[in-house]
Amino acid sequence: MPVSKVLKSNKGSSLVLISALTVIIIALTVSLRITAGMIMASANNQLNQDQAYELAVSLGNSLESRIINPDTDTGAATGLELIDGDSLVSMSGFEGMPNAMVEAVVNKEDADRYVLTVTSNVGRATYIWKGIYKGSAAKGYKKCLE
Repeated sequence: MPVSKVLKSNKGSSLVLISALTVIIIALTVSLRITAGMIMASANNQLNQDQAYELAVSLGNSLESRIINPDTDTGAATGLELIDGDSLVSMSGFEGMPNAMVEAVVNKEDADRYVLTVTSNVGRATYIWKGIYKGSAAKGYKKCLE
């Protein structure tokens, strides 16, 4: 039977309708899959940013407490000593974060002013925490707000 007769007799209209609906369903499925992938990628990026923030802030606060306060457990009169160019901590590969890295470095700005920079990387996310301290190991360090 020729196609023109099938179309005129409406015998093939259900086939055309089902084909059109199938194409629409496939298109919607593909767009849903792409949207879900984009949402998951965005959520993963946000998770990496949050983990980098937590890692840097946690290490920075921990080191800051050792810099400012004396270690009473060991009987030290002063806190952690700051030396220009010293790398206090360099760690990588944490549980649950295999591609994470954190590093804490001290730089001297003035005669008695030091900057502690903690940089953490988790995936493609990076967070930098800074603490500025004034003083010396003998007299002790105080946190600067600048």
